[in-house]
Amino acid sequence: MNARILVFVATTYTLSIALGLVVGLTGGHESRFIGLGYLTMFFPAIAVLALRFAMNERLRIRWNSFPLRYAPLALFLIPAVMHSVMLSVTIAFERGLPWQAWLTPQADGLYHTPDQRGWGILTACGLTARIAINAVVGLIIVSMLAFFEEVGWRGWLLPRLADRIGIRPAIIVVATIWGLWHIPFALSGISYIEAIPSAVVAVIAPLGTIGVGLVLGWLWVRTESIWIVALTHGSLNNWGQYAFKYMQFTRAPDALVAAAGSLALLVLGALLVTQGLASEAPDKRLPSAPGR
Repeated sequence: MNARILVFVATTYTLSIALGLVVGLTGGHESRFIGLGYLTMFFPAIAVLALRFAMNERLRIRWNSFPLRYAPLALFLIPAVMHSVMLSVTIAFERGLPWQAWLTPQADGLYHTPDQRGWGILTACGLTARIAINAVVGLIIVSMLAFFEEVGWRGWLLPRLADRIGIRPAIIVVATIWGLWHIPFALSGISYIEAIPSAVVAVIAPLGTIGVGLVLGWLWVRTESIWIVALTHGSLNNWGQYAFKYMQFTRAPDALVAAAGSLALLVLGALLVTQGLASEAPDKRLPSAPGR
């Protein structure tokens, strides 16, 4: 494998393990350093910058590429698949959707939201507006952070691997490397899911992440757009389990619901990579990396 690729992977993994140790050894999800978890999304871009200065490695991204026809897929494909499967599992156990109590209007006909949300007492329209604003603002912020990850994984690494091993194998390898890269975050408590042990999260989450990586790789090959894959990544992080932010399980096993979502993403990604690229000529699907 090319030395630059090895340096990139080694740098991203070293940073992830180092931060995982800092957080994990100082209290996990309750660590005073837990806020540093946001830095994880900058690590791939940092690795690219290191290569830029150490090895004069160039980054070739078509910054003006944003095919609008793919925007609906970027926004809704992953959240729709996750919710359709995870909500079905939830309903099977809960015999319905277990919305949190404050989402039911009180005797005055108003919604008394929790103090920690800072929303106050709202009408139905006010509550709808608050949830919508929360979803849109969250998507924008998270997509901006996801951009830095995608610069490294899809914008830099994927084209270089594709030059050497082919497009489909490259998508699979990058998705796998990316998925396993998240394990230190799960074990340390950076990627914390309440009611699911960290060791279980470290098994379930990477599987779903690999599935997402396959979807992102497929989108990158189709669009060559860093903005589309960043938006897709942002929709996963902010909207992927959005409904569950407003639920309280009583019967449904959290780990089973999460595993169902991860499996659905893995199946989706596998279908797109194996079936969604069959009709395209390899030399027209991906921009060449420097030095090809």
